[in-house]
Amino acid sequence: MKKEVARKSTAGQLKLREAMLSFKYRQFRNPLERMAHIVNDGAVRIVDAYNSKKFSKIRIKRAVKTVRQGPLVSKIGRPAVVIGEKEQTVLYEIKIESLSGASLTIKKMCELIENVVNDLKPENTPDVADFASVAYDFIKKHPELKTSKPKIVDANRLANNSYNNALIFNVEESSLRVPDSSNRNVVHLGNAKHGFAESVVRMANSTLIAAVAADGQSLPLVILWLRLKVPVELKPLQSSNLEIWLNKCVWMESSTFRKYALTILLPSIKERRQHMSLDKSHCLLLINSHISRADPTIWREFKKENVDVVTFVHHSTHICQPLDRGVFAVLKSELSSQYEAPSSSSSAAKRTALVEALQQSIHSALSPSTIKRAFKCSGELKDSSGSVLMKLPQSSTYPLHSH
Repeated sequence: MKKEVARKSTAGQLKLREAMLSFKYRQFRNPLERMAHIVNDGAVRIVDAYNSKKFSKIRIKRAVKTVRQGPLVSKIGRPAVVIGEKEQTVLYEIKIESLSGASLTIKKMCELIENVVNDLKPENTPDVADFASVAYDFIKKHPELKTSKPKIVDANRLANNSYNNALIFNVEESSLRVPDSSNRNVVHLGNAKHGFAESVVRMANSTLIAAVAADGQSLPLVILWLRLKVPVELKPLQSSNLEIWLNKCVWMESSTFRKYALTILLPSIKERRQHMSLDKSHCLLLINSHISRADPTIWREFKKENVDVVTFVHHSTHICQPLDRGVFAVLKSELSSQYEAPSSSSSAAKRTALVEALQQSIHSALSPSTIKRAFKCSGELKDSSGSVLMKLPQSSTYPLHSH
């Protein structure tokens, strides 16, 4: 067997040598291009070209591929690139796709290049189908083309269903952190050691639970406070629109969310719907898909009241959740500017300063214009008429996972 392989290899080497010196292929001055044409014509096997060791396997392979694709696709022995008329055509098609707002993925770009090359290829040459690396080479060649990760849009939620703006709600929590000056930079001479800034123990964080509607209105707020009793300094915050709940942790867990959903959120939605004489109209509730929301008993109650509950795709709330896009951003910005650190380092003084800053910050963050702008920026509203790009799945499922 080995002798037979050696005999074929020797015969192939002789054929290759004769073909390289023959008059038929003398027109190709580049030895690599000449070898590629010999292999493409079937005069010798490609393995004989490899065994000649005159060129590397990858260069021979690319050269043969180039000969089969045509002279306008790439240069002999180099990775395949689109050049000439085909290059300008592909670039024009990409610009058209980009201006139309379509998402041109690498796979679609490969298909585009393949179609353009095959439409413009010379006659009597085979169709080209392998463009896995050509798209990346094309992008590198043209600095005006960039790649980036697209924003996620859940296509299952695109529907013709329309909800009244006053019946589209978003619920979320946000940490209330007192601005800390201990981590700010100090200026000093390069040859001198920097000093030390005095700092006291930070006040414990708290959490604000908010619910807003697309018509610019907000539902009652809740602040989760990590204490056994409500501090005296926080009592001015308590009103019909804001409650302070004592909680064993500063974030919203299952029991806390259940209490908020059944005692504040659902009753407020029902009251609003009755006030508008829309008792039978469906409402839309947008929430994140955190495990604390995975309580089917809650969602059965909401379903009875015709409240459609939809969760966001994982890691997309910073893009498509109204509270994250606008309301909480304004809240934290206002809180940072309104809060004035007290001269006293006592916790009571800090709480007093926090209350003073919160009153103005909450008022600014929950203004109708801010809420409406947040819904518009998040893409929940199709247009000003109130059509929304969300709906429940066809089957009756509860938001145990993001839909």
